[in-house]
Amino acid sequence: MTSKNIPHIKQFLVAGRALPSRDEACPKIFQMTVFAPNYVVAKQRFWRVMRMQNKIKRTNGQTLKVEYIPDKDTLTVKNYSILARFICRTGVMNVTKEFRDTTLAGAVSKMYLEMSGRHHIKYNNIDIVGTTVLKPNQIRSEAVKQFVV
Repeated sequence: MTSKNIPHIKQFLVAGRALPSRDEACPKIFQMTVFAPNYVVAKQRFWRVMRMQNKIKRTNGQTLKVEYIPDKDTLTVKNYSILARFICRTGVMNVTKEFRDTTLAGAVSKMYLEMSGRHHIKYNNIDIVGTTVLKPNQIRSEAVKQFVV
């Protein structure tokens, strides 16, 4: 599935917080699951979301943990639904895509490839909002339904 120019996406758990100050000695810790090719890009994407949502920049923040989450069951094919937010020429859009894959990281890789191919969206402009595993009766996409037994 992966080629030399497309990096294989991995799942990371990143935790961080604002630097302690006089006003707030123990700041709130934020934790997020990030899909990225390596831990450096995972940290970068974490701080990008922190800057947008919580108004905490990397210069005023502290990375506490970057942990790789390995895939658990890679022998069974599952149906995944991925909710993504992306920036295109006309503005910000939300989209839900469904994929069949053995791992969540593989389904996210397929989503990035499809979004870049069909919509000409770059990797940096796509934010994954949520992922779920679908049961066979919850599938909406005809492309995924045809493979369900």
